[in-house]
Amino acid sequence: MATPHPSPFGGAFPQGGRLISLKITAMETVMLDFRKNKYKLIAAGLALVLIAIGVFAAVRAVRAKRNAAYLESYGQTALYAGSYNVTYDLYRYFYLNYKAELKADYKNDAGEIETDALDRAVRARIAEAVRGLYATISLAADYGITPEDGDIKAAAVEYIDSVRDYYGASDYAAELENNCMTEKVFDFLVRVDGTEDKLFAAMTAAGGAIESDDAAILAILQSDAFVRAKQIFIENDPGEDVENNRKIAEEVLDAYRGGVDFSTLIGRYSEDYSMPADGYYFTRGEMTDAFEAAAFALADGEISDVIESDDGFHILLRLPKDESYITAHFDELKSQYQNARFYAMIDERAARLTVTEADYVRALDAKEIH
Repeated sequence: MATPHPSPFGGAFPQGGRLISLKITAMETVMLDFRKNKYKLIAAGLALVLIAIGVFAAVRAVRAKRNAAYLESYGQTALYAGSYNVTYDLYRYFYLNYKAELKADYKNDAGEIETDALDRAVRARIAEAVRGLYATISLAADYGITPEDGDIKAAAVEYIDSVRDYYGASDYAAELENNCMTEKVFDFLVRVDGTEDKLFAAMTAAGGAIESDDAAILAILQSDAFVRAKQIFIENDPGEDVENNRKIAEEVLDAYRGGVDFSTLIGRYSEDYSMPADGYYFTRGEMTDAFEAAAFALADGEISDVIESDDGFHILLRLPKDESYITAHFDELKSQYQNARFYAMIDERAARLTVTEADYVRALDAKEIH
């Protein structure tokens, strides 16, 4: 039997690999990953933003009641990100996929969708995504790299052709339509992925903006810029009593302070099933904000109070770093550090980009985007 081909519409298509999806939470994996999700838009496996990536098929014309003429061409500018124009195609892709992801969070007690609140949340997510996307393009331009570079365009054509050949024309088109994307948007995002890869290589080359020398990296790993921590995590699953979970977390913390071994409590209570046996080694910018702030505030051997996040409750134990672990995992930790620095620079650029909606998009009712 032939080995199943990984789907570019659902995740691990084997190409590239640094792109991190835009804030996926539970959709990322059954086991929570507490590393901070950054702006990576297409992990060449195309685990793109929030759910499966989609492409192609004809885009249905979306008409605003007062601005129908604007949308006759689905390439019409929908957003402005600094000096960059964002097409309606891309806006629609983001809007419909974020809406699908967030819908369950905006049901009232009667089970009805709070459409206005959902629409505001979706638009906020889109602005965040667009800032990250065009921050990458803007930073790359400083290095003379663009999505229009010949090598980037050629690689994108080759990749997209391989996807089309695998699925066949009809199934390919169906997948793209099901995921609310046009082929032009797919091509653009694949080229942005290539742009990011090329930018990362330039910034991590010898003499680049991000440290690459092994001795310098080792010194960073051994410094206070890198920490090690384990956690006990009590997840707020849908329908659970949040205050009861808080009480459980407080009781677990009391048990540790009363002398119960932390590893025993992890095995008994923690719902972070993806935590490595040695705990997390990380630098700033990698983990969720609450997790990071607590870990860096602790001294080695110190326990945190109960920390509340969007996902649940955390109890962190900061641990001394193990030199043998650093030696054995040096390449992995070096890559981890370089990625954190890279995305921090993208964050800095993104913070300088103002995203505004075109007038006709601002006037659109959520039901008109389909």
